[in-house]
Amino acid sequence: MPRYVIQLAYDGTEYFGWQKQPDVRTVQGTLEQAMQTLLQEEISLYGSGRTDTGVHAEDQYAHFDAHIPVDTGWLAGRLGRMLPDDMLVRRIKEVPEHFHARFDAHWREYRYQLLREPDPFRRRYAWYPGEVPEWDAVDGGLRLIAGEHDFSGFSRKTEELPHSRCTVLLAGREVMPDGLVLVRIRANRFLRSMMRALVGGLIHVAQGKKEPEWFENKLNKGTELDNIALAPAHGLYLERVFYPESVLDLT
Repeated sequence: MPRYVIQLAYDGTEYFGWQKQPDVRTVQGTLEQAMQTLLQEEISLYGSGRTDTGVHAEDQYAHFDAHIPVDTGWLAGRLGRMLPDDMLVRRIKEVPEHFHARFDAHWREYRYQLLREPDPFRRRYAWYPGEVPEWDAVDGGLRLIAGEHDFSGFSRKTEELPHSRCTVLLAGREVMPDGLVLVRIRANRFLRSMMRALVGGLIHVAQGKKEPEWFENKLNKGTELDNIALAPAHGLYLERVFYPESVLDLT
């Protein structure tokens, strides 16, 4: 049975996350329905990860199987005309039958967008948390999370996982010329709401609501998520998913 990977982007504002759910609009459900209409067969998509309600993606991947060979150029073009404007199929490519969009990904990178002052034109895609007097505290916290840690203290426990350890390969903050503050974290895996909990916790420290030691203790002790206001979903983007060329060659 042929297997294919689809690369897509979406504005998550109007979606109840990636995962298909009954009676609500989701990314997976919307895309599967369109593909089933075009291919005239049952299609099941397996994503590289599950974005939460309201979270955006610039570089999401999902694989699917089809009973007959698919003209990938034709399918991508037809989906482009059929899907809503808040979703874009970048490409579709045939892959080996053992390829898995989730398990073959080596790392994912998320970006969180923060505003340093209120902005009515960017408020839907970036978060203004109020005044942040100590941005250096954000940088200090980001340095702490580099490497392997138990992130159960910065995640929602929704399913039984073998462990809660993740390896952070990159964590940093960048200020853009227009004043937008970008927090990027690259890791081999992310637990549910982990990125939003980390950003929310760092902002708490930077605003003096929590001591830096509180953040460090939660990271080291791995206690369950508590007393953290999650950063809102609308500022979060799945920016990149990386596969080695030996697994997925998109050239």
